[in-house]
Amino acid sequence: MGQDAFPRNAASPACAIEPRSQRARSAALLATVLLGLAAPAFGQQKPPAPQRWAERFYNPQPAKGELVLPIPCGGAMVFRRIDVPHESALADRKIVVGGTDDRFAFAEGSRYDYIDGAFGDAKDKTRRFYYLAKYETTDLQMKALAGNCVAADRAGLRPATGTTWFDAVQAAQLYTEWLLKNAKDKLPVEDGLPGFLRLPTEAEWEYAARGGVAVSASVFEEKAFPMPDGMEKYVWYRSQRSSNGELQAVGALKPNPLGLHDMLGNVDEIVLDPFRLNKLARLHGQAGGFVIKGGNYQTSEADIRSAYRNELLPFDANGPRRVPTVGFRLALVAPVIPSPARLEAAKKAWEALPKAEALRSGDVAQNDPLAELQTIIMATTDADIRSRLTALQREYAKRIDEEGTLRGRAARSLLRLAAFLGDKLRVDQRFLDQVQKSRDTQKQAGRDVTALDARLKELHVTLQGNLRYYADTIVQIAQDYNDSTVNQQLGTLKLEFEKGGTAHLDPLARQVAAHVSAYRKSSGVKPDAWFKDILALP
Repeated sequence: MGQDAFPRNAASPACAIEPRSQRARSAALLATVLLGLAAPAFGQQKPPAPQRWAERFYNPQPAKGELVLPIPCGGAMVFRRIDVPHESALADRKIVVGGTDDRFAFAEGSRYDYIDGAFGDAKDKTRRFYYLAKYETTDLQMKALAGNCVAADRAGLRPATGTTWFDAVQAAQLYTEWLLKNAKDKLPVEDGLPGFLRLPTEAEWEYAARGGVAVSASVFEEKAFPMPDGMEKYVWYRSQRSSNGELQAVGALKPNPLGLHDMLGNVDEIVLDPFRLNKLARLHGQAGGFVIKGGNYQTSEADIRSAYRNELLPFDANGPRRVPTVGFRLALVAPVIPSPARLEAAKKAWEALPKAEALRSGDVAQNDPLAELQTIIMATTDADIRSRLTALQREYAKRIDEEGTLRGRAARSLLRLAAFLGDKLRVDQRFLDQVQKSRDTQKQAGRDVTALDARLKELHVTLQGNLRYYADTIVQIAQDYNDSTVNQQLGTLKLEFEKGGTAHLDPLARQVAAHVSAYRKSSGVKPDAWFKDILALP
């Protein structure tokens, strides 16, 4: 696909041809940056140790819970932990990526993708995580990775632009090698192996850009993450109120819900994946150049969106194609199979997956229909029939797995609803108590309390209605989902509540699960007793 297939507007600045003089400067800079750490010549004196950077030159807006890794020249790079709910081995998070804007549907139409974390949480088995750089890689950091120890200044806080996909991959390689040699103990470890740097995948990038589990499912699918103070407080875009057509220093604006700065705007960010067109909710088979995400300082306000994706052509007539609006940020991840134990766990999970999902989905024909298909396949001598049955078995296993994932999401939604209802009941009761106290005070003072009595009656009716709704939800969960499914979803909910700023709902969700289990054992609906349990929570 040619670059001209994209609309000629500010939303696709990567389509512009860079001036030859700018190309020459960019090429010279990148050639210097990617020379590597050169050793001093024989007989030369070792250069003095570089002066350590002040924090403002690598972390303009410090926050809690950050991973800070050193880089050459006394510098550093800051990473944010991106949590992903994790229910079981081989489980992954189904997310919506892309958007609904018809103008760009050919490239970024809405579709499903899947994501999981690279590192396990030793304290909480219900989540995994990866790290993403808090800021776009800066000019100062790129120079440092090449051993070019210039003085740290504010100009060096601008993103390193004119970089190619190959430059970014090599920068990740150089940085990983330097860390393994000079700061291995600072790298997170997975099953004994240290993490490494690479470009984020498109799914990793977009999951983080949209807000991950720090936002609700509906907000996640919005055009962009919430910006209550106005877009100009969060994004550098083409406007006199924003970038004014100029590249800006990283970290000057507010972060997204995960604490990441400049995910949208400032520079287009290269990701690991090759570019492919969208074909009705899936990616087309032809892979081309490389994907860039997020928009840049020349993108119009109306075109800023999380779904933004464009093709970066890797070469032109002059060699590697360098664009002044393109940069990158790095991800810190771990191998998928870091140890023999993990390999065996993956094998066991794969072997158990079809049967477990079949039983969870309620399909109990012959107790394991996939195993029955396998028996038929093994007994079939006709090669063509055998091949067709094998394909059928795989498709059936895929559908069973998808159905199990959908059932998990539905169970989680009901648990979330019941937790919200429990919270509402607590609020309703507190308000009713306040009105009752006011009514009693007014009565003792000899005043007319007719209106307050009517109000109390309305509040009692509302509370009882919500309590009945809560009880109905308990019954529905108990009838449709077993304890294993319910308990599995509690871990995911805990993480969603925590990252969404509603951690007070987690005890309520666990109380819901306890009521579901109690109902299943006794088959008795006990709304009054359940209400007392809810009110007794701290």
